[in-house]
Amino acid sequence: MKKSRSSASNVLAGKGFYIALSLCVAMVGAACYFAYTQTSKDLSAQLESNLQSEQSVSFTKENVPKSTTSAPSTTTYTRTTTAKPVATEAMVPATAEPAAVQSAPAAPVNKPAPAPKPVMPVEGDVLNPFSNGELVKSATTGAWQTHNGADLAAEIGDDVVSIAAGTVKSVEEDGLLGVCVTIDHGNGIVSRYCNLNSGVTVTAGDEVKGGDAIGAVGDTAEIESADPSHLHFEVYRDGIFIDPVAYIQGKAE
Repeated sequence: MKKSRSSASNVLAGKGFYIALSLCVAMVGAACYFAYTQTSKDLSAQLESNLQSEQSVSFTKENVPKSTTSAPSTTTYTRTTTAKPVATEAMVPATAEPAAVQSAPAAPVNKPAPAPKPVMPVEGDVLNPFSNGELVKSATTGAWQTHNGADLAAEIGDDVVSIAAGTVKSVEEDGLLGVCVTIDHGNGIVSRYCNLNSGVTVTAGDEVKGGDAIGAVGDTAEIESADPSHLHFEVYRDGIFIDPVAYIQGKAE
């Protein structure tokens, strides 16, 4: 009887060993499975994080101002994407103007025509030039005196013309220079033609143009009667005698 009980105990002891071994194997398997599943979750989370980084998703950290209470500060995250804007009509620059309202080119400015150049009253050479205040000896009187004009060689009866457009200021007979015509050209310029004959073709107040005939060469200038036939020609600028030939040539000072 004692032997039977001892055998049964041995059998149970053998079975207990295997049962314990089986439990150990099961626990090891469960631990391995748990470790495997946890590792898979970690790998999945890591892959998802890397994928989000590649999609240019950024997180901006914004610190919330501290409250006046003793509550701990909190931190929030704002997700910002970098998607490209879609082009729309509203994005056209405001400075662009429709072609219909483009400003027309400026009209050309018409510049006034330049004033005609003055012409010589006769075509002869200069016999006696302007003395510019210097004393010269008169061939008629033998006296030393200034010569305030220029004597231009011309035959008696040759036409004398106005040097430029203007208004006849006077027609007179000077005691020394004979018959004289004075013309006001404006801008302070006045011309005077002396030693004319009595057949003057203009009167005071007449409007003349450059080149218009105003009379003819005569021999009425008593103070220059010893000189060859000529026109005595004077020009004033602002009431002052200037060289008449130089003025015609554009060289007057």
